[in-house]
Amino acid sequence: MATFTIDLLRGDLYLFTGDFNGSGSTPTSGSTYPEVNTYSQLPTPASSYNGKIYVVRTGSGNYVLNRKDAGLYLSISGVWRRLGDTPAFFDSDNLEIYDGSDNTKGFGFVTSGITSGVFRQVKIQDASGTVAYLTDIGNKLDTSLFVDYTGTTAPNTYLSISDFDTYSGVTYNLIQSKQDVLTAGKGIIIDSGNTISINLPSALQLIDEIGSVNVNNTISTPIVWSTQVYSGTSLNYSGGSRIYIKANGVFGISYVLNVNSDSNSDKNIGTLIRKNGNTDITTTSSASFSSNYQNDSSTNMLPEHHVTLVDGDYVELIAFRIGYAGQVYTVGNGSWIEIEKKII
Repeated sequence: MATFTIDLLRGDLYLFTGDFNGSGSTPTSGSTYPEVNTYSQLPTPASSYNGKIYVVRTGSGNYVLNRKDAGLYLSISGVWRRLGDTPAFFDSDNLEIYDGSDNTKGFGFVTSGITSGVFRQVKIQDASGTVAYLTDIGNKLDTSLFVDYTGTTAPNTYLSISDFDTYSGVTYNLIQSKQDVLTAGKGIIIDSGNTISINLPSALQLIDEIGSVNVNNTISTPIVWSTQVYSGTSLNYSGGSRIYIKANGVFGISYVLNVNSDSNSDKNIGTLIRKNGNTDITTTSSASFSSNYQNDSSTNMLPEHHVTLVDGDYVELIAFRIGYAGQVYTVGNGSWIEIEKKII
C-alpha cells in the first residue's frame, strides 16, 4: 500500500509508491507536485523529465527580457513551459524598453495620470525625429529680448480650418490668371507649360600662335589653330581646324587672318568660312592684297556674320590663292577666330 510522509520543516507532502523497505519517489502528477524555489532550480536536462510537472514557487528575472514567473511548469519537447495565465509583461510597473548595447539603461511608461477606465493612444507621425518636452520648446526663446516691451500682449488664440468656413472677405490673388499668359521669348524656353529654362549664349575663341603655313595655293588650306582661349557648351573643339556645333541655332562668326609675303611679286589671299567641308557659308570671301615688297604683310578680316547651324555641323576658316603664285605664310600670334551661339 502507498505510504505518505510530511516534511515537518517545509510542510510539503510526499507520496511513496512502495513501503519503507522499498524505493520511494516524489510524484510529478496528480494533486501534489514537487516544488523548487525559482525557475533556474528546475531539474535539467528537461528532456529527462518529459511529461512531468513541477511547481516554481517564486518568479525571477526581468520582465520582457528573461522573466520566469511562479507557477506550474511542464517538461515538453525538451524545455520547461509554464502552464496558466500570461505573465503581466505589459503592466506599466513591469514593461521596460532597454538599450540593446547596455541593458542597464532604458525607459518605462507612467500611466498613473490617466483617467480610470480610459486607454489613451499615442499617434506616431510619418516621420523620424527626436521627442521633445515642453520645457525644451520653452528654452528655445530668449525672453530677454522682450524686457523693454510695454505694449499689450495679444490673447493666446489658436485658429482651426473651420474658423474660415464663414469667411466673407476678398482674397487678394497675387498670381490670378497671369500663369495662363506665359510665352516663350528670346532665350526663354517653356516645356509643356510647366518648366521654364534660359538658353544662355556660349562662345569659343581660337588663336594660331604658331603660323608659318603657306596659304597661297589654288587648293584651299584650312587654318589650324593652336590655342583655345575660352569655350561654350554649344561648341566643341578638340584640335585641328574644325569647330563642331553641339546645338541647333544661330551663330555669329568673325575672324582675323594675318599673312606675310615672302617674294617680290604681288600677292592676293582670299578667305571664307566653310561648313562640313563642302558648303561655303560666308557667300562673299574676304580678300587681302600685298604689293611686291619682300616681307610685306596683309590681313583678312570678317566682322560678325550670322549663320544657322545644327547639332553635328562643323565649320573651318580656309584660305586660298587669288593672284600670283609664290609663298605667303600665316603670321604666328596674328590670327584668331570666334564663334558664338546667339539668342535671337
